[in-house]
Amino acid sequence: MGVMLTTFCSCTVKEDRGNCPCRLMIKADSTTSISAWYGSHRLFEGLMGGVADRPVPRGTVEIVANEGDFTVPEGRQMDRLYAQLLEVDTHGETAGVSVRLNKQFATVFLAFKDEENGRIGDDLQVTGSVCGADRRTLEPVEGLFRCIPDGSERGYRFRLPRQKDESLKVLLSRDGKPTDTIDLGHLITRAGFNWKAESLGDVSILCDLSARTFTITVMEWEGPVRFEITL
Repeated sequence: MGVMLTTFCSCTVKEDRGNCPCRLMIKADSTTSISAWYGSHRLFEGLMGGVADRPVPRGTVEIVANEGDFTVPEGRQMDRLYAQLLEVDTHGETAGVSVRLNKQFATVFLAFKDEENGRIGDDLQVTGSVCGADRRTLEPVEGLFRCIPDGSERGYRFRLPRQKDESLKVLLSRDGKPTDTIDLGHLITRAGFNWKAESLGDVSILCDLSARTFTITVMEWEGPVRFEITL
């Protein structure tokens, strides 16, 4: 059960202030949702941003700020989740923290060489073993992931949660019968994509199925650095 912040009382000048709560100020955008924990106790959840001033216990308080959903329902793509986990030292009388949200999803752009608009006649389905991010730690959560990519002007597009292995696959089928499989997780790893980066980048893949070659471009979140590899 969460600890109610209203149970923390202010101290007078004559009292031992070492036992008083810390005044924690959190600065975030007004659209940001903020939650806090002290050990296993949840202090508050879903506090909307702006400038929040709250009494918290002395010690270390964990703050999770987010915009977007942590969990991916089966059949859906990952939400556009931006989130940050912060450990705040609250041993003093006051503490302050500014929220800077990080990108917790990767968008994959997939196209097929020599095909009209980069799309083929087969049906595509993306599967994996991560169904979102833990709302306390932001670590990948195990579970079935399955989505249908969106058609774009030059191929397909879909969003993925942060991954922990190479289980991602693109399954191709026609009239309900499997025709091919693309080991998406392996390709992304070979291209040097960093699933542990604070803010995830995006990936563009050009597939030549007949030659079994894949040209991959990793687009980092910060800076113009790109990597290309043909497998």
